[in-house]
Amino acid sequence: MSEILVITCPSGKQCSRLIPLLYNKGKFTLRLAAHSKASANRLKERYPDAEIITTDLQSLPDCRKLLQGATAINAVLPSLHSHEKEIGFNLVDAAVAESRRQGNVFKHFVFSSVLGTQHRSLLQHDRKSYVEERLFLSPLNCWTILKPTNFMDAYPVAALAEQEHPVLEKWWNPEHANSVIALADLAEASAKVLHERERHYLAEYPLCSTMPISETDIIGVIERRIGRKILLQTPSFETGVSKVTKGLHGADEKDAGELGLGSASEGDLRGDLVRDAVEHLILFYNRRGLKGSPNVLRWVLGREPTSVEQWVDSVAPK
Repeated sequence: MSEILVITCPSGKQCSRLIPLLYNKGKFTLRLAAHSKASANRLKERYPDAEIITTDLQSLPDCRKLLQGATAINAVLPSLHSHEKEIGFNLVDAAVAESRRQGNVFKHFVFSSVLGTQHRSLLQHDRKSYVEERLFLSPLNCWTILKPTNFMDAYPVAALAEQEHPVLEKWWNPEHANSVIALADLAEASAKVLHERERHYLAEYPLCSTMPISETDIIGVIERRIGRKILLQTPSFETGVSKVTKGLHGADEKDAGELGLGSASEGDLRGDLVRDAVEHLILFYNRRGLKGSPNVLRWVLGREPTSVEQWVDSVAPK
């Protein structure tokens, strides 16, 4: 009998890459947490053999129901959501309750956090740090924390290739270097951790595919591949904040994922706090980058992580 694996934010960028590596592969029966009926219908159409549960992650009773009888959870939080910390607490507390239930089979809590939770000026990083602490202080000794950096896949290479005069808008200074990760690398690493389980208990993995590289250098790689110059536009601070905030509100998980962000729209009653987080994010990236090493990802994957050049070549039109 296969084990039940709970996956939250299943329509987002991370899990859209992870689920195909696990779906109908034998080890796990997937239980996907949909945030709305519309999302549940889309998920059921895409993954007919998965169990789909419409869940309010801001409700502890809903989270306990979500984890009932589950063996593991891959917990991805809706980043930039004003209640992100509370959602994380609910999932941890639900896992603790499930682990104490008579006849429980719960064995693994995989939390997808973020690189550099010490960057407390980034509010979404700060909120995730408290969820990490909740795991550290819990009686669970079966957790793994994955800490991915920014996604390469946020660059719309195919769309840029289709434009005669491509234009790309970035909301912050593109000169500062960031380490980036290919979503395919993150999905493969996540699947490996879930399958190998005990080997990764009590581990924290900072995950980067590259050493720091500036956005202008990444754009240069894209330009060489598509054979056209890209006009890079950076709006004013207030315009950028408004565009990102507007994109989050009124966007579902899939749409927000296409923005390279979390889904802070449905059920998020504190839009002012979302705007605070967006403002902090843009100010941070105007002055600094998110930097890390690919060494840990190289070890987890057992191969070289994907380079920017390899990733661009894989997504650009042939």
